[in-house]
Amino acid sequence: MILSKTTEYALRAVVYIALAAAAQHKAGIKQIAAELDLPVHFIGKILQDLVRKNIIASSKGPGGGFYMQRNAHEITILEIVRSIDGVELFRRCGMGMQHCSDTHPCPLHDDFKVIRDKLLHVLSSRTVGNLVESINTGTASIINIHKV
Repeated sequence: MILSKTTEYALRAVVYIALAAAAQHKAGIKQIAAELDLPVHFIGKILQDLVRKNIIASSKGPGGGFYMQRNAHEITILEIVRSIDGVELFRRCGMGMQHCSDTHPCPLHDDFKVIRDKLLHVLSSRTVGNLVESINTGTASIINIHKV
């Protein structure tokens, strides 16, 4: 688990909202929680935080819900990660040392740096729109598949 559970939930919910927006719909909190099998109160707090940070928007009342304020192709995955967890993940030592650096590396420093740099590249180059496209083409899903 590289990303926090909060960020994972936020990513799934924003992609769900973008899918609804593509169909000209707003997504309600209960609908999002039920479809993605997420806790209602927790995802509600996450989404309100994303609204405050201008990643998504919401409206109240009949016909209200969450919707995309910007084009999904303009929102990088890194923007969502940054808004929830910050960018400490890309600076943190793989062994948890406080003073690990290029000049004073831990035993995992070089290997961990490659992984962090690759993750940073993926998150900054992929957008919510890219994720929506992969779902629309059937190559990916954000719905949990439960074994029966």
